[in-house]
Amino acid sequence: MLGPPAGPVRGSGSGPDALRRAGHYIGTPYSYGGGTPDGPGTGFCDQVNGYANGRCVASSTVGFDCSSLVQYGYWPSVQLPRTAAAQYNATSDRPVTRGQLKPGDLVFWSNHTGIYHVGFYAGDGRVLHAPRTGRVVTVEPLDTAMPAADYYAATRP
Repeated sequence: MLGPPAGPVRGSGSGPDALRRAGHYIGTPYSYGGGTPDGPGTGFCDQVNGYANGRCVASSTVGFDCSSLVQYGYWPSVQLPRTAAAQYNATSDRPVTRGQLKPGDLVFWSNHTGIYHVGFYAGDGRVLHAPRTGRVVTVEPLDTAMPAADYYAATRP
């Protein structure tokens, strides 16, 4: 069951089950490249991501990034690929409009470089996600979780 920010997850099936599974990790640190289908793990830093105050923190932070949290939530019943872009590509044949969102649907954000973020629709206009370095897995309003102009699409795994 998700904590107080989202309330209990109702329903059955792979979407609500994945959301409940991932919801156990609310409060877990974000770790760029961290996490696997088995749970939280340390990540890595590239030339841009994983740093805080000029220091690589991902390699010493046990947690999830956005796509590993989604992968973990759905595994093993739905074996999604590792990155947000690959998860979109794997599920884009099952699009969902914002008006049809159900708990456990995947929501994606994109900018000029492509899809950069994924989260779980948590119901009531909220998303469960691992936002970025320095933050923790949380539930936030869908419209403010990432830049609203970057909202790209939703799919149902």
